[in-house]
Amino acid sequence: MTSDKTELLEYVKDNDVKFVKLTFCDLLGRQRNISVLSSQLEDAFDNGVAIASSAMTGVDRTDLKLVPVSSLLSVLPWRPHTGRVMSVFCNIANEDGTPYTCDPMILLAEQVKKLKRLGFTASVATECEFYVFNDDPTLDYLDPVDRADYCACAPFDKCENLRREVIHSLEDMGLKPISSHHERGMGQNEIDFESANPLSAARNFVMFKSAVKNVCALNGMKASFMPRPMSDQPGSGLHLSVTLSGKNADKATAAFAEGVLRRYKEITCFANPTLNSYKRLGSGYKISYSDHRRAAMRIFDDNVVQLRSPDSTCNIFTVLALVFAAGREGIEQGLTLRERGVVEDTLFSGIDEAVEFAAGSDWLHKQIPDRLDEVLETISMRSKAAAKLKTDLEFFDFYADI
Repeated sequence: MTSDKTELLEYVKDNDVKFVKLTFCDLLGRQRNISVLSSQLEDAFDNGVAIASSAMTGVDRTDLKLVPVSSLLSVLPWRPHTGRVMSVFCNIANEDGTPYTCDPMILLAEQVKKLKRLGFTASVATECEFYVFNDDPTLDYLDPVDRADYCACAPFDKCENLRREVIHSLEDMGLKPISSHHERGMGQNEIDFESANPLSAARNFVMFKSAVKNVCALNGMKASFMPRPMSDQPGSGLHLSVTLSGKNADKATAAFAEGVLRRYKEITCFANPTLNSYKRLGSGYKISYSDHRRAAMRIFDDNVVQLRSPDSTCNIFTVLALVFAAGREGIEQGLTLRERGVVEDTLFSGIDEAVEFAAGSDWLHKQIPDRLDEVLETISMRSKAAAKLKTDLEFFDFYADI
C-alpha cells in the first residue's frame, strides 16, 4: 500500500487505525503476530518490538525483535471500520539490531538481491487449493460444505459466494486475485493470484490464508490448507510460478530451472514439511519437467517455471529463498536443462526421509546458516507428534494453525 515509513504513519493517522498487528511467519510457516496500539508504531520502526526466539523456532534461546517493513501493509477488512486494524509484516532482528540469520523474509530478500546482480528480476504467482467444512462441533468427522466437483456451478457448488467474499476481502487488503473455482474434491476450492515481486507474493499468500480462515469462521465454516485433510479425497497443493525478466531471459530460465531441479530433493523438506504432506505426494513426484500431473515442474512460454509439488504447510518465504538460491546457481554455472520428461529421481515417501536428506546437505547449511539443524529438529518433532494421530478430524485439529 505504501513503501515509506512516513507515509505509513500518516495513513494510520488519517484512516482511524487503532491497532497494528506486527506479523511474521515462524519457521513452520505459521502466521504469528503481536498487536500494538497505532501510537506505538513509530517506536516499533525505530527500536523494534521484543519477542522470544521460541516464537520462531519453538526453542527459547535468545531475545529477538520485530522490525516493521512499511511496504508490506494490509488493512484487515473483517475488523471494525471504527478503530481499524491493519497488519504489517516484519523482519526479525537480534536484540542488538543485527538481522536474524534465520529470518525467512531476510533470506528471500537476499536471494532476490543476488539474482538482480546477475541482471535478472523475478515475479511469483501462486495457485492455492483448500477445503471448506461445516463447523459442527457435534460431529466426529469432517463434513465438507458440498459434494461438488471440478468447476461445478451453483447450487451444487456451495462455496461460490464464500470465494466471492474472500476475493472482495483480498481486494480490500490491496491484494490481486485473478480467478477462483471449485476443485475436484468435495468442498475443495482454488484461488489464483497474479504475479507480484517475490516478497509481496509471499506476504499475499500468508494474508490469503488468513482471509480464507476468517471469512469461513464468520460464515459458520472452517477452512483447511492441509495437503490432504480427507484420506478419500484429492490433496491440496500450492503451485508456485516464477517468471524471470532480463537480458537473455530465455537462456537464463532454462539454467534456472535446471538449478532448481538439481536441488529439488533438498528443498522438499521445506516445501513439504509435514507428515500430512506425504499423504498427498504418495509415492513421490517425479523430479522432471513435463505436463504430467506427477511431474515436479512445468515450464511455460514467457520464461515461466512452475513448481507443482509444494503445499500450503510450507513457509513460503523460505521455500522461495531456496528456489531462488538454486536457480541462481544454475544461471551462474550455465547449467543445461535436461530433456523434457526425463526422470532422474523421485521425491520422498515420507517426512523422515526428507529431514534426513536435508540434514546431510552442505548446500542447505550454507543457505540457512547456524540454524538448519534447529529448523529440522522442529519439523521432526511436530511430525512425530502427528504420527500418533488416527482420524482425519484429529489431523485437522492438529494442523488447524497452518
